[in-house]
Amino acid sequence: MSEQKTIKHIAFIMDGNRRWAKKRSLPVIAGHKQGVESLKKITKFALDNNIEHVTVYAFSTENWKRNKKELDFLFKLLSEVALKELAELKSLGVKVDFLGDLSKFNFFDIKKNLANLKSETQQNCRLNLHIALNYGSLAEIANALNSLQEQKVSKVCLEDLQNHLYLPSLPDPEILIRTGGEKRLSNFLLWQSVNSELVFTNTLWPDFSEKELSQILESYKSQDSLEPVCA
Repeated sequence: MSEQKTIKHIAFIMDGNRRWAKKRSLPVIAGHKQGVESLKKITKFALDNNIEHVTVYAFSTENWKRNKKELDFLFKLLSEVALKELAELKSLGVKVDFLGDLSKFNFFDIKKNLANLKSETQQNCRLNLHIALNYGSLAEIANALNSLQEQKVSKVCLEDLQNHLYLPSLPDPEILIRTGGEKRLSNFLLWQSVNSELVFTNTLWPDFSEKELSQILESYKSQDSLEPVCA
């Protein structure tokens, strides 16, 4: 029997909150709230299973196209979650940081609450939770190239680019999971996922369970190739 693969980093495209709400004739905001509960469950699963890194796609550069009412709720929810979950994240030993350009988050005290969440959890070491906000992979790569240009680097190598990403020391994810049935990466971790196993599941993010994640991980550990999970 071949040695089982180790899993240090799992990334998630958390898709399906709005469709989850629509299926239940609920307002969109109910789907986003339930999505937060799913993230809390997956975070605790990662802690219980000694996974070192979890990265989640929370808000993309393309999400600004959504209607203002939904955006206002998302930003308010984000600010509230940063405040409300801080104590538990600290007690669980979760370190939080962010990928993306946070300069546009200047309302509902988001920037202050996110900065506080990051600073207050920096000493934690059981799990690294990386949250992608106003994130786009192409923008990340362009930002890295601009930084190198400003430093007047004449010949750019792969290591140079890696060192100028948002989180240069972040290990590449072994598995990248997208919920919600879509089979695309949507400008998420394009550089970091070049060798990742890609899993696309029809399960909407608010319904994504620890059981399904466990099945995905066991399949990855025990097989040479990973079959997509279809719920």
